[in-house]
Amino acid sequence: MEQNRSDFLLVELALTQLAAWSDILPAECRVLGANLFADVFLADGAGAVYMLEVSTGSIARIAASEEEFRQGCVDDANGWLLRPLVDRCRAAGLNLGASQCYAFTTLPLFGGKYEVDNIWMCSWRDWISFTGSIYEQTKDLPDGANIKINVVD
Repeated sequence: MEQNRSDFLLVELALTQLAAWSDILPAECRVLGANLFADVFLADGAGAVYMLEVSTGSIARIAASEEEFRQGCVDDANGWLLRPLVDRCRAAGLNLGASQCYAFTTLPLFGGKYEVDNIWMCSWRDWISFTGSIYEQTKDLPDGANIKINVVD
């Protein structure tokens, strides 16, 4: 990506790492990159760009082309990069290491807030794996379903 690299994870994600979401990924897609919360940007075969929000288990088409996506990242008016939240995290001393991303203590999928008090730093690989597991376990539940989480050591 040619944008300000501090807005994106400095790692190469592979489609195989997104296998948990394969049922909602666009056909013939490729990974463009990921923001600092490990939300993944994908381009489909026609060049349209999608954002896979791993902490909500959702995907949306956000741009008609990679150029439109890149232009949208310049000022981030659509909030794809969560810049204000990243700035608040950094001001609070949450400075990511090379293999880390920001993660939510309570996932937004479960009503977690986009606030510094709900954020910690995690290995991006672990976060992708964890959120993928949550997606697989919850994707077929109706909105508003009660969920019981058992934490096992």
